[in-house]
Amino acid sequence: MDGLSRRLAQHVVRTSFADLPAHAVAVTKQSLLDAIGVTLAASSLGEGAAAFAALAREAESERGATVIGFGFRAAPAMAAFANGAMAHSLDYEDTFDPALMHPNAAVVPAALAVAETLGRVSGRELIAAIAIGADLTCRLGAAVDGHETRGLSGRFLSGTVGATTAAAKLLGLEEEPLMQAWALAMFQAAFPMQAFADPGSHMRAVREAFAAKAGVLAARLAAAGVRAFDSPLEARHGFFGLVTEGEIEWDRLTQGLGTDFRGAEVSFKPWPSCRGTHAFIEAALALSQAHGLRPGDIAGADAVVSPFFRDLVEPPARKRLPETAIDAKFSIPFAVAAALRDGRVSLESFTPEALRDPGVLELAARVGHRIEPSWPTAEATRGDLRLRLTDGREFTMSVKDPLGHPANPMSSEAMHAKLAECARHARVPLRPGGAEAIAAAIDRLDTADSIAGLLS
Repeated sequence: MDGLSRRLAQHVVRTSFADLPAHAVAVTKQSLLDAIGVTLAASSLGEGAAAFAALAREAESERGATVIGFGFRAAPAMAAFANGAMAHSLDYEDTFDPALMHPNAAVVPAALAVAETLGRVSGRELIAAIAIGADLTCRLGAAVDGHETRGLSGRFLSGTVGATTAAAKLLGLEEEPLMQAWALAMFQAAFPMQAFADPGSHMRAVREAFAAKAGVLAARLAAAGVRAFDSPLEARHGFFGLVTEGEIEWDRLTQGLGTDFRGAEVSFKPWPSCRGTHAFIEAALALSQAHGLRPGDIAGADAVVSPFFRDLVEPPARKRLPETAIDAKFSIPFAVAAALRDGRVSLESFTPEALRDPGVLELAARVGHRIEPSWPTAEATRGDLRLRLTDGREFTMSVKDPLGHPANPMSSEAMHAKLAECARHARVPLRPGGAEAIAAAIDRLDTADSIAGLLS
């Protein structure tokens, strides 16, 4: 599509808070609240997060941006680097189910770093930057979904462009420097998909660090007049050329542009694990509660899984006996077993001690599966679960839109409870009432003249 980059850049520059539908404003505020909470928890629980924070501390600056949960400020790019590492490390942040990606994991850290450093940003400006950045992330991710043929993750690169967009919007970049910022970001961020195949890779958890940092640096470099190349999205070796040789779903990228903000379609996670496990957690909890089941009542369980999430059940031996937290979060047998054993799935379900719990592992060993080839990627998060009891009874439940989906949303009370749960794990404890203060500040963010006190 000739002129695609310019068309999207014009849209970003011209769009303001006044153009956002009320629903998009409300969901963006929820995404911000969710992102801050998850990052607080990751400051102590996130695998590999401490190493990123340690590097950020080398760039400590009183005039910088907050490294959430650690109690210090750093130069904006390094604050985004550390917060980006934590944003996805617990697999607890919001998800854009249509493309199975996390649009705010890079966008929010980049936006917060720039906004806090500038100091003169209003709540409306921050909301607009996040909403516009998340919208573009979702659109690009949906356009390349299923067409990644060059070994780089298009969804990760989409988040990099989204983070750059949010940072550039706050810096007030016009069309030309914005397009250069997108190109500059591509020099810094790439995610080889081989990391998904390596069970020991830390990159599956902390990858958004590089996207968030790249977004901040690219926007600031472009603001200083640095050029990379033109037509960064549609050029032969630009965004799309980097990730695919196949056809692009152009309508997914441009349909409803300026009226539908796709970041408002995210699902929020009630449980800290891969979104593909959630239908099965929901079913296990609901069936167990409805029928008063105890772990000893369960003879076995059978999961019907979409082809997209085959790697959550195969190879069966590894999925029934995960060695790391990230492995357990990507395991339907382990997630179902934790739900049946404890009647809940929480941050504590994936500690090193929990991974060795014999009661959970014995249940996980009895979880079988079947792949349903007729389920399309658009329905990848659905799932069926059958529980077989020792007395011969069987109970089955189908979940199409797991809890947290826009069609099956979490309540405001549940979102606030999640924030409070996450805040309890902050490496540097919040002051009494800190979680409530964060929630209140975000609730009134669209009336705040400055975001300066948001993270204080």
